[in-house]
Amino acid sequence: MNVNLSKGTKIAGLIGVSVFVAFFNLIAATLIVKYGWQKISFILFPGFVEKGDINSVLSFLDAFLVVFVIYTLKTALGKGVATIDETSKNK
Repeated sequence: MNVNLSKGTKIAGLIGVSVFVAFFNLIAATLIVKYGWQKISFILFPGFVEKGDINSVLSFLDAFLVVFVIYTLKTALGKGVATIDETSKNK
């Protein structure tokens, strides 16, 4: 059985795989933030958590929003959308 895939089919397959990997990474990071926030909040803000100013439990929506903002900033700064050119005179 010899299957010949066109160039468009290969590109569509790669796009599908990359969307799946990005979705998986987003879900995995959401779970890590949700279940790791309790420990992280006690380390970063021990006094605020004890007083009740910062909640040590995040909902899935809150964890997703935190991860989405971090991912967006990482992508924007990593792709050159928001960078500073040291050689340019206009800063």
